[in-house]
Amino acid sequence: MKNKKELKVIIGIVLIVLFIAGLSYFVPKLLSKPSQKLRVLKNGEILLEHELGKDAKFMILDQEAKEVPFEESLSSLSDDERNPAMHEVNFIEVKDGKVLCTESNCNNQICVHTPAISAENADLPIVCLPHGLILQIVS
Repeated sequence: MKNKKELKVIIGIVLIVLFIAGLSYFVPKLLSKPSQKLRVLKNGEILLEHELGKDAKFMILDQEAKEVPFEESLSSLSDDERNPAMHEVNFIEVKDGKVLCTESNCNNQICVHTPAISAENADLPIVCLPHGLILQIVS
């Protein structure tokens, strides 16, 4: 009789521990907001996805996106790379949860003059029509 009672107590304790472990794993996942990301599309193809919470600067050169130091700009590129007749260049900054197109060698500069986007105005993308570039916030 004593063994059955001890076994029930042990099983009960194990079930409680498993239940608490499960709660500690699933509750934070259920309560957390989905992470917001910058998505860069070039002519409809995804070039880049980057978390809004991580500050970074990217250079989009033709069909390639790469992370660069914050000091890099159009003026630091060679004349050949800057030439709009030869290459399409955009610099994008992700800083303090906001996304901004800081420089471009496009002819109309609308993307550069568009205000920063963030999670608060995620439905408003930054667009560079001459380069076929769309910067948007996604979950």
